[in-house]
Amino acid sequence: MKTILRKGLYVVCFSAFLSLMASCLGGFDENELYTLTDAELLNFWLYSDSLPELQYVVFSVDNSSTTGKIFNYDSMAYKTKLPEKVQIGYHSGAGFDNVLNISNGDSIWLKQNDSIDISSPLTLEVYALDGETTKKYIAQLNIHQVDPDSLQYYPVASELPFLQTEDTKTVVYNDRFLAYYKHTSEHGNIIQIYSSPDAANWTEGGISGLPANAVISGIQSSGDRLFAYTREGELYVRYDLTLDQWILVEKPSSIKIKSILGYLNEGPKNPEGLCMIVETNGINSFAFTHDFINWDYDSSTPIPADFPLHGFTTYSHQVMLTERITIFGGISSNGTVQNAVWSTENGQYWAKLTSDSNVFPPLKGANVFYYDNELWMINGISDSSFNNKIYYSIDGGVTWKTKKKFITVENEEEVEVEEVDYEFPENYPLRYNSSLVMDKENKYFYTIGGKQADDILLTDVWKGFLNKKEFKH
Repeated sequence: MKTILRKGLYVVCFSAFLSLMASCLGGFDENELYTLTDAELLNFWLYSDSLPELQYVVFSVDNSSTTGKIFNYDSMAYKTKLPEKVQIGYHSGAGFDNVLNISNGDSIWLKQNDSIDISSPLTLEVYALDGETTKKYIAQLNIHQVDPDSLQYYPVASELPFLQTEDTKTVVYNDRFLAYYKHTSEHGNIIQIYSSPDAANWTEGGISGLPANAVISGIQSSGDRLFAYTREGELYVRYDLTLDQWILVEKPSSIKIKSILGYLNEGPKNPEGLCMIVETNGINSFAFTHDFINWDYDSSTPIPADFPLHGFTTYSHQVMLTERITIFGGISSNGTVQNAVWSTENGQYWAKLTSDSNVFPPLKGANVFYYDNELWMINGISDSSFNNKIYYSIDGGVTWKTKKKFITVENEEEVEVEEVDYEFPENYPLRYNSSLVMDKENKYFYTIGGKQADDILLTDVWKGFLNKKEFKH
């Protein structure tokens, strides 16, 4: 009954107000009448002295439907605890206190700075200046229900036939995952391929032109081309997006391809081209070609003794409008496992980015990828010790730290916050020499195959992502 009286009083007051306006202004035109029927909320906010971060929460007011929605696009932090009451503020088309809270069976007029319970969604009814036109809203405060920084990692495929071999490599090409592998039959070594749209469902395909002595684990992708080399030092390229046809590249007969370091994209300071290590008269040196006709290399200048020949991971990226190729870890020519990061802007001069501190341990067969605006390194092995951590770099590979997260530990007397390393699931087999591919949106990463202890081959695919990559706004 109290609510009806208040509503009636609200209408009477507005009728008197309108009569006064009419006598002063001599009537209303269409635009003035439309203004007087504006029942939309323009802004909405909450604040609380006991929860200071609430004042920084930005609410969106969606007036596009009959019942409007009020929500915070960016959810508050995981495990945020709300006080029993918070203060409310708003602006409406009517310009002053004209919002009725009809949540939980109660009907209460809300004034600016009133205290309300926001632990569950609110139903608000906004009145226009005419006292009759109304619009309803559902208002809610979103709080992350799962830890956005937690890593999810689970298997999506197992016992894949193309992973039951020593020499295999999976790359992303033409928006598909391509898995090349070599196996031995009664006719000798054979190279075959499986493809997948999602890294979980695979179908066998055809391939031609790539000889049986190709180093499958050394295949590199540039986006629209694939590159491979053979144990005898020949170079092959696949150009066709639909036909898996490999073509032998003509090169100087005096050089042998020892390793493909990556493809350098074109930039303001450099042409695009393929970066390699080539052998000439027993000397390994850096080489670069942008057209497979002109080859730049200096056979009198060997690569550094600690530069990796194989077992490294490579990444093509841009830094300050300059294209770069960066490689991580690997095994040098004397068989030593490295923990350095090397980078180039032209394919012939390589600079070591890392020092002896703030770097990952010596690793071979690790995986490096760009994720969540950082370089991540997972997997890999050093001697007989598998890497069970996630290393990350925010400066392009110069410095590295282990990826950590904060967890809340509730004891009987107090609540403590601890910093711990990210962990892989207990059933995830640690590995090295696996392939790692990203989906086209860089939302998910997939670890494919690899080796476990005692060179046990792994035939599974694991899908990983941060929880916040799954959040829908």
